[in-house]
Amino acid sequence: MWVITVFEKKDVRIFEFTNKTEATKALEGFKKNAILSFTK
Repeated sequence: MWVITVFEKKDVRIFEFTNKTEATKALEGFKKNAILSFTK
């Protein structure tokens, strides 16, 4: 599972994806303060 974590002022939002292509494409939509990670 691919996970995008977005850090905002006082909030953290997490988005889950099943494949890397979708996650990478979604990550491009966030300007900054976001990381992409992989977990089993």
